[in-house]
Amino acid sequence: MRTNALQELWTAGHVAVNAWLTIPSGWTAELMSHCGFDSVLIDMQHGLIDFEMTVSMLQAISTTSTVPLVRVPWNEPGILMRVLDAGAFGIVCPMINTAEQARTFVGACRYPPAGFRSYGPVRGLLYGGDDYVQRANNTILTLALIETAEALKNLEGIASVEGLSGLYVGPSDLSMSLGIAKRADFDDPKMQEALRHILETAQRHQLIAGVQAGSVDNALRLAAMGFRLVTPMTDSALLQSASRSVAAQMRALHGS
Repeated sequence: MRTNALQELWTAGHVAVNAWLTIPSGWTAELMSHCGFDSVLIDMQHGLIDFEMTVSMLQAISTTSTVPLVRVPWNEPGILMRVLDAGAFGIVCPMINTAEQARTFVGACRYPPAGFRSYGPVRGLLYGGDDYVQRANNTILTLALIETAEALKNLEGIASVEGLSGLYVGPSDLSMSLGIAKRADFDDPKMQEALRHILETAQRHQLIAGVQAGSVDNALRLAAMGFRLVTPMTDSALLQSASRSVAAQMRALHGS
């Protein structure tokens, strides 16, 4: 089976930098995959991307060695299995608040006896290789999104679920759940305490800690803190930021 380059990076002690796709486009997926990111994630939850487009974007990512990840819309076994059958090498699953929810998530991503994933990796075999089924359980990443106060209370149980690969911080929902006035405020003491708790729990259970950073500065800071999978910005945010900068420079040049 094709190796998971993220696992190799982490074994070597490195931080993985992830790109986050919200735009439904095979071209955007291909372009971002050629930009030097370690992984590229297709966001089916809050991105504008359906399953058919997800397949096309996974194919586009496959033109490179970049690891293809998907955030599914919800913790529902049917879509989890379909996305894996389509060739995703890692899943980020939203709103994991309890150990039971984490077990359902992991179970849908693992073939028996480790889980209850149904056989049928149509594209998974093509992308992963002929021994995909025999090795998928140890190659596919399962990352639980931690984004509520409830999840923080149940974090020890979530992290103890066998087969879970990591904990991924969703700072926007987490900040709202914690009653933080500014969305995704990494300087707020409550957020900093939550980040430390998630990071320490992940490290104690030998899990990967990941985070949606929102900016390059935050990504560097969180990587230095110990997070091993960092997403600086989404494709939409990058496009908007660069476009605004160009427009502002042109207006300044012409005095308008």
